[in-house]
Amino acid sequence: MNGHMRHLPRISEVRLRFNLKKHYDVTPATLELLPLGLDYRSAVYRVVSVQGTAYLLKVTSRPLYKPQYLIPRFLHNQGITGVVAPISTKSGALWTRIDNWTIVVYPFIIGDSSFNGMSAEQWKKMGTILRRIHQIALPPQEFKSIRRETFDSTVYVQGIRAIEDQLTRFEGGSTLENTLHASWVAHRLTIHDKLTSLEKLARSLKSQTRPLVICHADLHPANLIRNPGGQVFVIDWDEVMLAPKERDFIFVSHPHDFFQGYGAVEVDETVLTYYRLERVLQDLIECARNVCFRDDLGEATKADAMKLFQNILAEEAAGEP
Repeated sequence: MNGHMRHLPRISEVRLRFNLKKHYDVTPATLELLPLGLDYRSAVYRVVSVQGTAYLLKVTSRPLYKPQYLIPRFLHNQGITGVVAPISTKSGALWTRIDNWTIVVYPFIIGDSSFNGMSAEQWKKMGTILRRIHQIALPPQEFKSIRRETFDSTVYVQGIRAIEDQLTRFEGGSTLENTLHASWVAHRLTIHDKLTSLEKLARSLKSQTRPLVICHADLHPANLIRNPGGQVFVIDWDEVMLAPKERDFIFVSHPHDFFQGYGAVEVDETVLTYYRLERVLQDLIECARNVCFRDDLGEATKADAMKLFQNILAEEAAGEP
């Protein structure tokens, strides 16, 4: 896990401490960088104030997407305490800015967020929380900037084309670039089959209307903290959007337990297939981009991306009939 946080944010600890004092009235006794997350443009710190209160401080250079902070606060205020929301500044804001960085403060929750560590009871609790989220209607005049599902596959067509264009120029490239090139060539038919299937499903789904609900849109176990008391907390709302409910079902690996909590519901398998295909292509493109285009990443981080790329293809090959 440490490999994912090799690049410290280009923002000094002194400025972070000043920001906490000025906007949150928090005087940090300690500020510790944590080796968490797969997001190469963010960093996470554990802050303990002089009063002994622990906070999670997130620093990100990603473009500001206001709903990722506004929606969890809205849901938490609706009584869904399993949603972890940002702490407000003294003036009521949910984030602050330092240069091109967004700074957000959360309560620090101790618990497990490993990808494979969820019990049957925790899957059930997650289902219960998610059903409540999916049943809440957003006030129509608020949250206008929230993304809505459009089933637009062109971004993946363009992403794959850009990577293949780059790979043709890799004559005498680095070892990792050559490894990616060889792996891509070996699996090119599989990748393009998935892209073709996605485009076909997208055309079909665009022509139909479905109810849209508030979706977390990245709801895997690493975004769920399970505390020692058995509670489940939903974190990292970076991708929140309005979409068919199936958007939040793609990582449900224990459907029996999950749907005991969520309740009886008809799952549209076509929509679920689209979202699973989309996720595989998203991850493959992101990994390949990190190897091809990200000169700011170190070799070890690029090696992690290459390994993940190969693992995804291996899993897909193993899952095919």
